Amino acid sequence: MSTPPDDKTVDWRDRWVDRVTASMVAGAATTLAALNYAGYYASPDLLWRDFYHDRNSHFSLGVDLAIALRSFDPIWFFHELERSMVWPPLHGLVLSVVLLVAGIDHRFAIVPSLAGWMMTIVFVWLITRRLFREQNAGIFAAGIAVILTAASPAFRLLASDVMLEGLGAGLSALVLWAYLGVEQEPDRELRWRVLALALTALFFEKYNYWGLATAAIAAALIFGNVREALKYIGAILEKARLAKVIGHAWSDPLLVAFLIVVAIIPALLWANLAPINLYGFTIRLGGPQANLVTVAYALLFARLFLMWRRHRAEIDAALGLGGRTVLYWNLAPIAISFLLPKRLSAFLWYVGPLDSSTGFDLVDGVFSYWRYFTEGFHVASWMAVLSVVLALLGATQLRTLRPGARAVFLFALICWIGVIVHPQHQGRFLASWAFAVWICAGTGAGVIFASILARRPVVLQMLIAGAAAAGLIIAAVSEKPSPAIFAVAIYPTSGPSDLDLIRPYFHELDDVRDISIATTFGASRFFRWAIHERCKCKATVVDLFIDSQKSRVDVRAAMADRIRNSTSGVFVIIDAPGSRYSLPALGWVYEKMVGVVDAMQDQTRYVRVADYTLPSEGAQASIWRRRNDGRTP
Repeated sequence: MSTPPDDKTVDWRDRWVDRVTASMVAGAATTLAALNYAGYYASPDLLWRDFYHDRNSHFSLGVDLAIALRSFDPIWFFHELERSMVWPPLHGLVLSVVLLVAGIDHRFAIVPSLAGWMMTIVFVWLITRRLFREQNAGIFAAGIAVILTAASPAFRLLASDVMLEGLGAGLSALVLWAYLGVEQEPDRELRWRVLALALTALFFEKYNYWGLATAAIAAALIFGNVREALKYIGAILEKARLAKVIGHAWSDPLLVAFLIVVAIIPALLWANLAPINLYGFTIRLGGPQANLVTVAYALLFARLFLMWRRHRAEIDAALGLGGRTVLYWNLAPIAISFLLPKRLSAFLWYVGPLDSSTGFDLVDGVFSYWRYFTEGFHVASWMAVLSVVLALLGATQLRTLRPGARAVFLFALICWIGVIVHPQHQGRFLASWAFAVWICAGTGAGVIFASILARRPVVLQMLIAGAAAAGLIIAAVSEKPSPAIFAVAIYPTSGPSDLDLIRPYFHELDDVRDISIATTFGASRFFRWAIHERCKCKATVVDLFIDSQKSRVDVRAAMADRIRNSTSGVFVIIDAPGSRYSLPALGWVYEKMVGVVDAMQDQTRYVRVADYTLPSEGAQASIWRRRNDGRTP
């Protein structure tokens, strides 16, 4: 048996075994992903059975970016990127590349998520293996972690969807893997650059994921080194002459302007001022995404930029290799992106407490997420309990693991706390980081393996490890998925496809490039992507968002106003008294929303030219063309 390698030297045979085993895991992950994709590809319409689901918005962005690239329309392309504020654009960009290569078709919609799922499985193996010096214990630990990850039913469902969790989990795992590389080889610039770029990609996938990963890494770096961290920060501030800048703030025009704008913003938000029309331009001063937030930030950014340019050499020296790389390859791109209008205010709204209509309920958070973890992310409750017990055991042996292990455990802990204190409690919030719990569980299993079998013959180690892994796989496969799993993943299992809402009359819209659609049950981005996918063109699709109206009369008045001011050539009205979709919180109930039908029947700008029965939806669609459009009878 070879001598266990240390942190600097690894036996070439161990390297060869690590590469072979990692390749085997990658092959297995690819096979599993292909099977998942084949299941979706056989009946792709069945995924689209939740009209209000966020998957419609995510897919719509990918379709629009792909069509813009295909038609060489850079203005439309960058306009869609600029609009991606609440949800950053990376997932849409990856999806657009897939659609551009494979074809603009919803059959390819889940490919980025499945790719992220594959990434997660592979990096779970690499991370867990890297935590151990002894190869056999590391391979056993990594095997247990991979089995728990690949067997998770809710995680697999979310990775077979058009959501951000799949790719977010893959990028989060990449960040942790890159951080381990930095910890074990801190003098290599390439290691730091991979970490910084991975963090940047994670930020533009979803802000929350970046925040959680950054918090875990910062906590790992500061843990046990608080004095050194404070000295490091103090040295940077001293080199930047920040104290001098603050002392002369009242004589600095940029800082004075910044303070004035910051003082104005609360008053405008409180007053909720209406938009101002000035020389043909509409200026919106109030609201939660006030442009003045961007103005204030731009002033502060300019001042900090000037300070950095003046003292760049000293700041770079104080930052060191790691600090410089993270600054220029992660923090700088994020800071520059906030200069785009309203993006900073959207970011602050999304990650802050305003992104919820509910209050904080920590007790409900604890019990809800434990239920999601046991009922959704494991096929049986005993597997969830085993994962937590093994993870806690692994945490007690941190000092015996390789450098960087603390960050993985802190990441799992911070994410648990983060989702519990968040006002919204949804099972899918576990999907982007639950893999860290399984890495910790695998680590605990590896600790047991090392303590019991370290001095046993290699053949006996392999037999026992194989038996344990096989038993876990058989137990996971033999358990039948429960309905709770699909509920946690918000994955539809019954009802007709929403595509039945538009397919019968698609041909009526083929020659139209400006369409308005109104329904008696609400609005979403579904119709936009469905029409764009069919025409593969830049058609204007207006989903008439009429919400929070008090009565049927109010809805009719709002709809009448939309009709009077519309430039659309065609209106599609869907009257669905028997629809399964209802959202009382937004006033989307038939008794009110039928006012849409009333307004359309009362107007004279558009003529009703066709009707289509939608039996699977209990609805009827009517097509209305604008008078004198050359086709209206």
